[in-house]
Amino acid sequence: MKRKRFRKFLLCGLILLGCFALFLFLSYWYMVRCQGSWHGEPLEKGMDLAEIRKNLEADVRFIQEMGPRNSVNRKTYEQLLRCEEWIVQRWESQGYRVKKQTFSFEGRDYSNLEIEIRGRSAPSEIIIVSAQYDTLPDSPGANNNGSGMAILFELTRLFRNHTLDRTVRFLNFVNEEDPFFGTEMMGSYQYAKRCRERHEDIQVMLSLDALGIYTDRPNSQHYPFPYSLVYPRRGNFLAFIGDFSSRKAMITATRGFKKGSSFPIEAGVVPKSQEPAGWSDHSSFWKFGYPGIMVTDTGGFRSIFHTTKEDTMEKLNFEAMARIVVGLRGSILELTQSNWRKERGAP
Repeated sequence: MKRKRFRKFLLCGLILLGCFALFLFLSYWYMVRCQGSWHGEPLEKGMDLAEIRKNLEADVRFIQEMGPRNSVNRKTYEQLLRCEEWIVQRWESQGYRVKKQTFSFEGRDYSNLEIEIRGRSAPSEIIIVSAQYDTLPDSPGANNNGSGMAILFELTRLFRNHTLDRTVRFLNFVNEEDPFFGTEMMGSYQYAKRCRERHEDIQVMLSLDALGIYTDRPNSQHYPFPYSLVYPRRGNFLAFIGDFSSRKAMITATRGFKKGSSFPIEAGVVPKSQEPAGWSDHSSFWKFGYPGIMVTDTGGFRSIFHTTKEDTMEKLNFEAMARIVVGLRGSILELTQSNWRKERGAP
C-alpha cells in the first residue's frame, strides 16, 4: 500500500514538473524568441556609411553643446526652447513641414514636434518613430538622448521624398525625463491620448532612447532577474523591448532590421508590469492600448554614465550607430510595406 502511494505521489510530482518545464519553455519561446528571421546580404554591405556617421557626430555634438534641457530653472528651460527651435529648423532644412502639439504646465509651454510621410495605399494605418529631446537637470544628454535624436534625423533624411504604403510619423517628444516621467505632462502621454481621442490606428510606436554605447567587454551588460539568465553578458547589441501586444510588430521590425544591417540585436516581450521595460515614451502608448517598442542600448544597465554629467559624446560608438541607422531604415520599410498584421505565427 505504501509503495503504491509513493508511486502515485511520484507520478503526480513528475507530471507537475513536466508542466512547469513546459511552461518555462513556452514562456521562453514567446518572450525571448521573438526576432524575425531573414537570411541574405544586408543592405549595409553595399553602402558608404561615412556620411551617416559624419552627420550623427555633428548632430550629437550640437545637441551636447546646448547643455541640459528641461524645466528645472530658467536657463535650462531656455535651452529646451532653443532645442525645440533647432529641431524645427533641422527638419525644415530636409524639406518637411513640422507640426507642433503645444500644451502648458505651471505657466510654461511645451511642444511635441512631428513630421509625417503620408501612406499611399493605407494612409489611416500609422507607424510612429520617436525620440525625446529633453534631458535630466545636470546631464548634457549625448547618449540620453542625443543619440536617439541624431539617428531619428538620419532616418528622416534617408526617407526624404519616399512614398510608403502606410503612414509614418516621426516625432520628437518633450518631457520624457523626471520630473514628468510617468505623469500626464509627458509629451508622449499628451500625444498618445490625442491619438486615442481621434481614434487613430497606430499600428506600432518605436521609441529610440539611448542607442550609442556598445562594447565587447565581458560582463559589461546587466539585467534585472530573470532576464540575466537568457540574454548576453556583453553589451555589444541593440535591444528591442516591447509588451505582449507588440510581439507581431517586434518580429516584423527585427526582420526588417536584419535586411538592413548585420549589427547584433536582441529582442524580448514582457508584461507591462515589468517596470524597467517601460522606461521610455512607448509606455505612454501602452496606457492607451497601442503597441509600443523601445529601441535602446539598455541605458543604465550598460553604462554607469547614463543620466549623469558624464553622458558625453566621446563614449558613443558612431560606427555602430551608423549601422543601426541602416538597420532601422529596414525596420521602418518592413513595418510600413509588408502585410505583417495578417501573418501567421504571432498573436
